[in-house]
Amino acid sequence: MYKDFSEKYYSTIEEYVDFHENGTEKTSGEETFLGSSLMRWVFHINNIIKSTQSTSLIDFGCGKAMGYNNKITADDVLYQNVQDFWKINDVYLYDPAVKKYNKYPPKKADGIICTDVIEHIPPEDINKFIQELYKLSNKFIFVVAATIPAEKTFKNGENVHLTIKNKNEWLDIFRSFAKQNPGVRTFLEFNDASEK
Repeated sequence: MYKDFSEKYYSTIEEYVDFHENGTEKTSGEETFLGSSLMRWVFHINNIIKSTQSTSLIDFGCGKAMGYNNKITADDVLYQNVQDFWKINDVYLYDPAVKKYNKYPPKKADGIICTDVIEHIPPEDINKFIQELYKLSNKFIFVVAATIPAEKTFKNGENVHLTIKNKNEWLDIFRSFAKQNPGVRTFLEFNDASEK
């Protein structure tokens, strides 16, 4: 559980704690990293949940998890929130930089969701981070990786997307991990849109 990461990794988490509390140059703390990027993937994740017969999830890096409060309409049915739509009660929200969600998951889950998080991890910690996702999963991981810089920067001017890789580079990394974890299905998507 989060051992042996670089000093940069832990200092980056502290930067995100500050973002969540105090905001950025352009956005208040309440409006920063809302966790709403999940909404773009809700239907795709639902298909994965069904195909893997998953009954528990961890959203690893959920931000403020605001996406979980959205109502969803599908097949003329109005669902009260994402969990209602997915028909899953056991969803654990985790984000080390958000006080409300900063408790590391106490147990494994069938699925791990990690949307628009991995590019925020320092390059030297990418492999350990991915390994952590697989360790927590019984059935699948769903990762969305951004392939371009973000609009946000840290106070020192460094882009918040610390690890920028193209699609093929990400695919190669995850293929290697998928081979090492044959019991866990890997779903990798990409976000080529700049984060506001």
